[in-house]
Amino acid sequence: MDAIRLREAAKRDYRDPVLFLRRLRFIEERMAGFSFDPEIRTLRTNRLKEWREARLGALFCVGIGERMGHKVLFAKGEFEDADFLATWNVENVQHFAPVQIKELVPVDRNASATFDSLVQGLAKYSGTKDLTILVHVNRQIYFDPTSLRLPSHLPVAALWVLACLNPDHSEWAIWGNLLEEAEGTKFAYPD
Repeated sequence: MDAIRLREAAKRDYRDPVLFLRRLRFIEERMAGFSFDPEIRTLRTNRLKEWREARLGALFCVGIGERMGHKVLFAKGEFEDADFLATWNVENVQHFAPVQIKELVPVDRNASATFDSLVQGLAKYSGTKDLTILVHVNRQIYFDPTSLRLPSHLPVAALWVLACLNPDHSEWAIWGNLLEEAEGTKFAYPD
């Protein structure tokens, strides 16, 4: 990150993803008995997009935090070409990662979308070289990261995949950085 972007990133309001997800789950449980439009319940409206992305950002930070072995915080809201920012501290050095979310949408939203076409489409991306791409797999598919065929050139810093593993959304997995390794890590939604 250049110095100007680094200063701007450092000014953001970073939050603990575990506390954020616990509060969000509390709200969801309180609202469970009410009849809502499915678009609202799944945070699919334009007004709720920021909260859908914040949830994914928090889940990403919990997952990579478990993978890296230390706390990763997030700042919701767009930052230039990113949907959220992640930050962590290692040996008194503050690291920042602007993250853009791509989604393999549910079948009922686009049955013809495929994981392979989504990943191949990343080759056309012209983002900054410090951008991390998070692919949210929002449908049931068989995912084998070792068989993934990446484009020959991806102009990004990292590529991660995030997916829910069960219907009650209590167990998740994250794979990556797929530009370096195909390792996955399971983690629980914070309770």
